[in-house]
Amino acid sequence: MIPDVSYRVNVVDGEILHIIKVSRLHMGAYLCIASNGVPPSISKRVLLRVQFPPMLSIPNQLEGAYIGQDVSLECHTEAYPTSINYWTTERGDMIVSGN
Repeated sequence: MIPDVSYRVNVVDGEILHIIKVSRLHMGAYLCIASNGVPPSISKRVLLRVQFPPMLSIPNQLEGAYIGQDVSLECHTEAYPTSINYWTTERGDMIVSGN
């Protein structure tokens, strides 16, 4: 289920938009518009980037394979800035491409 990220107020009068308890769901473009009844109105875009730690999801936590068969293990991540993802063995040894 995708959380509802709608705001209680769609239009804010004033020069400051105050977002309480910003979350990753607030990331995106915001438009500041100035209008005084004399055309044209002007606007500027502000891009909000919220830094948050990596979140992991594993689609299949148990995989099976026959001897000699190829197998792919999946791990999906979401983070900002983008995370560096790698695999290790149970002993902590990093798995390098080709091993």
